[in-house]
Amino acid sequence: MITNTAERDFDVIEITNEMPHNRMGGVGSVIEALASGFAAIGVRALWYVTDHEYQPYEIEAILANQPCVAVGSEAELAHFRAPVVHVHSYNHGPGLLDATGSARSMFTIHSLLAYEEISNAVNLHGSVMEQERLIAACDEVVLVSEAERAYYHTLGYPRLNPRVSVVANGIVPPTPVTVRPRRNVLGYCGRLVPRKHPEYVQMLLTEPGFENFEAMIAGKAFSAYARDLVHDLGIEARVLYLGWCGGARLDAFFNTIDVLVQPSTYEPFGLAALEGAARGIPVVCTPVDGLVEVLGEHAIYCEDTSFAAFCRAMQRWREMDADALQLMGSAARARALRHFTDVAMAHRYQARFRALTDQRLDTEEHTA
Repeated sequence: MITNTAERDFDVIEITNEMPHNRMGGVGSVIEALASGFAAIGVRALWYVTDHEYQPYEIEAILANQPCVAVGSEAELAHFRAPVVHVHSYNHGPGLLDATGSARSMFTIHSLLAYEEISNAVNLHGSVMEQERLIAACDEVVLVSEAERAYYHTLGYPRLNPRVSVVANGIVPPTPVTVRPRRNVLGYCGRLVPRKHPEYVQMLLTEPGFENFEAMIAGKAFSAYARDLVHDLGIEARVLYLGWCGGARLDAFFNTIDVLVQPSTYEPFGLAALEGAARGIPVVCTPVDGLVEVLGEHAIYCEDTSFAAFCRAMQRWREMDADALQLMGSAARARALRHFTDVAMAHRYQARFRALTDQRLDTEEHTA
């Protein structure tokens, strides 16, 4: 085990495979915001990184930039103590909680892998079984949206663990994007996986009315199909793949685009949509799951998840005047700052920790 702290007692131990450095997806972004929120309200957290894929130089960067980090095996968790152990993990062996002593355990599920399997048409059977084992082993399960709670019930998971709460994600409030003329740049942000339909923004560039537009795509390139489509459509000069973006790179992405598109068929929360909305950027998206919970009425929604419906929604966006777009963006930002900040998320988790240690394990408790 390596660590940058001499402390051994904490308010909570946060177990994760993914830190903000070179994150693969939304978990690292949530960890970043949670660390900021906990610091603001005085929660002393240890960030315990295990079963990870970081290289040694990346571990050095994490230890240099994030206080109170330990990197080690599941067994080495025994070196630290806290009343609550909070798991944010997609990779976890059956013995993950064995070394946590008498601590109460909480598992935040950032996406239900059974639905990832269905929506991405991939075989995740082993990972689904691991997630189900951890659901059953923990004292409380936290989901990130009411939509996820509905899926949790559909899957029959209350039989594994009936103690479920909902805690919405949050972000550090960003600087709003200033009003500017349209640059004819479409933005997509998120992993390039089938359920998020990254190909839609590329295909749109060949549609009438969008011949002079470009697209910026921020996210890990998991989908070979989405990348190959750029060549197949002959639009290489009009599509810029940025890879993973965070910090200044993410700000630069949002400062460049005119609109953020999120044409997902399944979206547990909608973190990228929240990032755009918090900056006042118009969002065009499908009316699914967490996207609706995050954006409310302040988005341009597709009629369904088809490409044809996406094209119609994008035409509506293109035809809106600047004042209407500004008003929608301002309302979306106000909603984000009311409900989805790092500090709001930290307070919600702090309340769950207190309930857990007081043994008030309320079944089906909602924390918005």
